[in-house]
Amino acid sequence: MGYGAFLKVVNNRSGAISSFVTGVDCMYDNGDQGSNLSLFNNANIAGNASLPANGGQYIEAKASGSCFFRPSTFSLKIENADNHDIIGQVDFSESENNWSCTNNDNKDVLDVYLNNNDQAHIQLTVEAT
Repeated sequence: MGYGAFLKVVNNRSGAISSFVTGVDCMYDNGDQGSNLSLFNNANIAGNASLPANGGQYIEAKASGSCFFRPSTFSLKIENADNHDIIGQVDFSESENNWSCTNNDNKDVLDVYLNNNDQAHIQLTVEAT
């Protein structure tokens, strides 16, 4: 088992957004080890809402087998749900029990909060424009 986190995407815009998970490497998913990263793939998030609605969705890095000594990674791409304009993408990585945001290509609109205390929490907020 690897190190987990609770992930949440918050949409502070009045219109809906869509999130897509890409570049997944060494992550548990689909309920394996309780992790459900796929919740955020091809997901529509209504205006002024969040996914999940309460708390955060547990995700877990895979740190065994072929993933031993390798970082676990994934990216979240955010689009405008109406016209599919790309709002931005954020790359995440977990290594040695620490999550990090390794890239945020639109810091003016996408705000990332990372807390690596006893249990990691990651929140990606799409700011109103």
